[in-house]
Amino acid sequence: MAALVLRPGCRLDGPALYRHVEQHLPPYARPRFLRLQERLAMTETFKQQKVRLAQEGFDPARVPDPLFLLDETTKAYVPLGPALWEGVLDGRLRI
Repeated sequence: MAALVLRPGCRLDGPALYRHVEQHLPPYARPRFLRLQERLAMTETFKQQKVRLAQEGFDPARVPDPLFLLDETTKAYVPLGPALWEGVLDGRLRI
């Protein structure tokens, strides 16, 4: 998973981000899940709170931030809703 903060006024372009990731990262290094945040959570010593993000996982019911899934069939990052989440859990969607 990768946590992203977009510039004010910008929105995520799933197909364009997929193309960028595909060109610059090998398949094993591509983030399967994206989490959009207003700002990155930091510790008192200005380090990213990666452990907390990992503990929260990518369950749309637990995470208040928008989540996206790397969809190889549409070649885009698509919003991760309850239906896709269930597909990931029961193995219908391969990640």
